[in-house]
Amino acid sequence: MNPWVGLLKKEWRISKLWILTTVGIVIIVNMVSYLLSLKYDEPIAMFVPSLVVTCLHAFYMLMFMALSLQTEAKRLHLWLHTPQPAFRLVSAKLLIAFASMLISLFVSALFTYIASLGVKERYFYEKIWNDELFIESGALAVLYIALLSIHMAVWFLLCWAIYRIGKQMIAKLSGLIVTLIYFLLGWLFSSFMKTNVYEWLTGWGKIAMPGVVFKYNTAKGWIMIEKMETMPIGAVVFYGIMAVLAFCASIWLIDRKVEV
Repeated sequence: MNPWVGLLKKEWRISKLWILTTVGIVIIVNMVSYLLSLKYDEPIAMFVPSLVVTCLHAFYMLMFMALSLQTEAKRLHLWLHTPQPAFRLVSAKLLIAFASMLISLFVSALFTYIASLGVKERYFYEKIWNDELFIESGALAVLYIALLSIHMAVWFLLCWAIYRIGKQMIAKLSGLIVTLIYFLLGWLFSSFMKTNVYEWLTGWGKIAMPGVVFKYNTAKGWIMIEKMETMPIGAVVFYGIMAVLAFCASIWLIDRKVEV
């Protein structure tokens, strides 16, 4: 058996409870919201909580990695003292985190779509509701949530690696060190975003993306309006490269600087 496949199976096995728990929470929240919507005859009572749960999946992989790495920290000497390089150890966790996030996100997005049908029937006229446009916009929103979840998980991994190094050097101040580095990098990046260089790196390759806005008309009620927006490919490439660099830095730190 390929050693990396073995790692994937191990991560999947120890993550089953987390996966079942998160999907269970999604189902329970939506079922409770559905019962409330029936009790009060208000479809929004299901739609809003369902939408919030779907959006919260942006933090899914971060939480998965936090819990998984915390578990490994209790037996760090066993996790790192294996023939497998840090790249395989960490990438196996990220891949399983991504797969489990997709499962939970799919279930949550499906509930959100079902809830939107009730809102549609109550508040919208059939002739001003565009199913295709709504589904396309929803699919893009789900894709954005998934990409954001990956991005946050990778940066958390880097913070964790720095934290482990700081704990070896100054155990009592390791949390403070990571916090200061986090805010320093955030301040530097926010300053960089105001420069022409950032605009040049991220502003190219703009493509049209379908979107919707909802406005209330006193005569017709709620109206769905198509809103075409532009998304620069440069921003996707830039943040993708940033995530790859953060991942590579994490692997290097774990391989060479984190001691057990």
